[in-house]
Amino acid sequence: MSARRLLYWDTDVFLSYLNGEPQRLPILEAILDEIEKNKQDKIVTSVITKVEISWVAHEKLNRVLDPTEEERIDSLWNDSAIVEVMEFNDEIALIARSLMREGMINGWKLRTFDAIQIASAEWVQATELNTYNLTDFKKFESLIGIPIRNPYTVQPKLFTDPSSK
Repeated sequence: MSARRLLYWDTDVFLSYLNGEPQRLPILEAILDEIEKNKQDKIVTSVITKVEISWVAHEKLNRVLDPTEEERIDSLWNDSAIVEVMEFNDEIALIARSLMREGMINGWKLRTFDAIQIASAEWVQATELNTYNLTDFKKFESLIGIPIRNPYTVQPKLFTDPSSK
């Protein structure tokens, strides 16, 4: 039996999924399917992700909110068998502050919410942190002792063209 995977997803991973980004969606759907089938694995994210995902791409582009999109966003957080939303707490705040201070002396810029995401992954002892923002996040990998990488799967889902049926 394989070891339990606890994947920490940064906000941009959820946004890629919700926006249906063609290069990323097959991988993300495959990960979600794997986690749904393997009940011991889980995706974890911070409660701040709920704030960071206030709209999807087409809502922002058109500057029009769609209540069905808000329901779709909320449905991610409602399936606790797949995604666990963790609370922000004082310990995470202190880890985030430490990461920001350490980053500053190394000349690395780290935004507050990114620091909270990285600190949350460390605090929950994730097996890896998934993000598409490797430029800002990867340098903190050695500080938290957790691999930081793009989401990946051994076997991504294949797109099915509905018109071919």
